[in-house]
Amino acid sequence: MKQAIFIFSLLLGMTGSLFAQKATDNFAGTYKTDDDGALIAVSKTSNGFVGIDPAKRVVLKDIKFIDGLWKGTVYNPKKDITADCELYLVGNKLKIVAHKSILSKTVYWERQ
Repeated sequence: MKQAIFIFSLLLGMTGSLFAQKATDNFAGTYKTDDDGALIAVSKTSNGFVGIDPAKRVVLKDIKFIDGLWKGTVYNPKKDITADCELYLVGNKLKIVAHKSILSKTVYWERQ
């Protein structure tokens, strides 16, 4: 039983490191959204990162490394919704976890 608990704890610790974030993460690049295939240009600014869609709307802003997480704001122009978010680099994808009130939604954008 002790071995099973040890192995479970070890595996749990390993999965947490899969999404470990670093202040040196670089989100800059062009990403294709998973819902409509729009291309979002993410660039580094003096204050963090910003993402702009083809219609020149800011869809990611104030992306900064705070308390060990990349946090900021994401905007969905189709639904006219702005939400707080966290960003994670997962291979060649950008994982965005948006939070609005008690709800959350995760989307993946693929680097082009």
